[in-house]
Amino acid sequence: MGADRDAVSYAGYSALDVADLLNRVNIVKCLLAHVNIQETGMLELMYAIRQGRSTVVRALLEMGLNDQLQDEALFRGVFLMACYIGTTFVVNALVKYGPGLFISPFEDMFVHVTRFLNNTEVADTIRDIADIERRKMFRDVKVCDPRGGSHSSEPGQH
Repeated sequence: MGADRDAVSYAGYSALDVADLLNRVNIVKCLLAHVNIQETGMLELMYAIRQGRSTVVRALLEMGLNDQLQDEALFRGVFLMACYIGTTFVVNALVKYGPGLFISPFEDMFVHVTRFLNNTEVADTIRDIADIERRKMFRDVKVCDPRGGSHSSEPGQH
């Protein structure tokens, strides 16, 4: 590609910064092509979370880091760190492109961590994500009628 991912412009931005800001996942992947995901992928992910680079987070997950994060406890730890020092964009990227983690069972813990640093935007995002999960979970629930019938839990549908 020819761009040094760490070279900084007069304005203080690197090629990776610009690609991240413009949400150019394919360019970010090119700039990270030299990264050995197996050996240093987690470290790169931690840097991306700390720097609020949601596009880099997505790129790393798509480049194979998702496979390493299949252990739910490990991914929960990464997500917890993102709640502590990350941005709403990073949290959303982990939820959308990560290996999958139900947020609602751990909602209070995640929110507690965000509140420690007064990161209210991330706390609100966690609450929103957990609320959406609960709505999806209960959307298809059937309520049993003691008279032998059943109806949907959706309001207005029987």
